[in-house]
Amino acid sequence: MPDDMSHSVTVTRTTTTTTTSAILLNTGYFKTYPGLLKLFELLIGAAIVGITAHYGSNYYHNYVTQSPEIFLCIVATTFMVGTACLLLSCILSISTASILPKTLFEVIFHSVATILYLAASINFLVEVNQMKKNYGYKYEPYLAAAILGLINTVLYLLSTFLAYRSYKGK
Repeated sequence: MPDDMSHSVTVTRTTTTTTTSAILLNTGYFKTYPGLLKLFELLIGAAIVGITAHYGSNYYHNYVTQSPEIFLCIVATTFMVGTACLLLSCILSISTASILPKTLFEVIFHSVATILYLAASINFLVEVNQMKKNYGYKYEPYLAAAILGLINTVLYLLSTFLAYRSYKGK
């Protein structure tokens, strides 16, 4: 029979905590569909704002005929800023990128963007085509802005769908 020997074992745990002031970028977010959609929505929104602001800035303003142009510019600016904030939040914080899609906020944001972009783009497209002769050299850039608005409508609709699936946990 073996001799019964008792052993004493000491376990030491060391916890090291480090803090850093470096900003870590979540560049992997651009490899996701929501990340790519937000990037393209932001870039197209900036193009729409650029076109409508550049060609709309002249000395003579006819506010009745410019209302569709102003409406599209306001919608594009509003959602460009909102999308930039969402994108920046997801790039600067991994936890934001994982938590935010599980909330209802993105579903509502993208739904409202889809509806307003659709309304503003169709309104401007109809205006530009009806008043084609009055727009002269502005016709083609304005037509491009209206078409870009319709493209952004589709992108925001896709974002709404993805946000809804994420919210429902699918």
